[in-house]
Amino acid sequence: MNEKKLDESSLKSKGFLPQRQENMFSMRVKATGGRVNADQLRAIADAADKYGHGYVHITSRQGIEIPFVKLEDTEEASSELERQGVLGGSAGKRVRAIVACHGNEVCKYGLIDCQKIAQRIDEKYFGEPVPKKLKIAVTGCPSACVKPQDTDFGVMGSTKPEILEENCVGCKRCEKACKMGAIEILEDKAIIDREKCILCGACIAACKKDALRAGKTGCTIFVGGKLGRRPGKGRKLLELADEEQLFSILEKTFEYYRREGLDGERLGDLFDRLGFEKYREEVLS
Repeated sequence: MNEKKLDESSLKSKGFLPQRQENMFSMRVKATGGRVNADQLRAIADAADKYGHGYVHITSRQGIEIPFVKLEDTEEASSELERQGVLGGSAGKRVRAIVACHGNEVCKYGLIDCQKIAQRIDEKYFGEPVPKKLKIAVTGCPSACVKPQDTDFGVMGSTKPEILEENCVGCKRCEKACKMGAIEILEDKAIIDREKCILCGACIAACKKDALRAGKTGCTIFVGGKLGRRPGKGRKLLELADEEQLFSILEKTFEYYRREGLDGERLGDLFDRLGFEKYREEVLS
């Protein structure tokens, strides 16, 4: 029994998840930021035909899984895909796949290069051991398509609009574009309510007179969110962080989580136990 458990644990570390059917596994493959190239897709399709039941499952976190891989085929299937440049996914008490939207490479609303950030995080932290599991999401703007508030560490593109009054003609394009009601035209000049502004940049995109510009563009960071049986929203840690700040905070978060987290404890549960301010002071120092 112990030997079987040890085998399953080893397989899980390579991305193989045990199914309800005995000695059957769903093979999770790596797709950082939801991106795979055409050659990788062909290799995954071939593996699904050869080792599975001829189909793949696209997970809720941009992952790809091949169900119904037999225990005796797991090593061969993994090796074959690796030769095609398709690596195994992550499961268990580890950093999971990094999810990301297109970001400013493709999406007209994107404020940051999500794919670049996701790749950089992946290269440094993917599969790293942690007390329970750690999920990371990178989204390009406050539309929050990949739900950064619902993950252990969420990154969201944000930009702070600044008004150049001498250029403003009171046309109200920015006022109409703001879905949060954060802009009002008074005496033919735009006024921003900073309490209502969510740093999405829609007003900047709408302005045709160069009266609104990005004062600063960066990342809003959320920590401690999770779904599951006991869901919880992530706490906003910092707005408009640059990449250097982002990766400094991420590294300190890993150090804190590994040092203070109990076995099987999610990051948000750690905050509940020790208090969020203790963590905030350490990572923002």
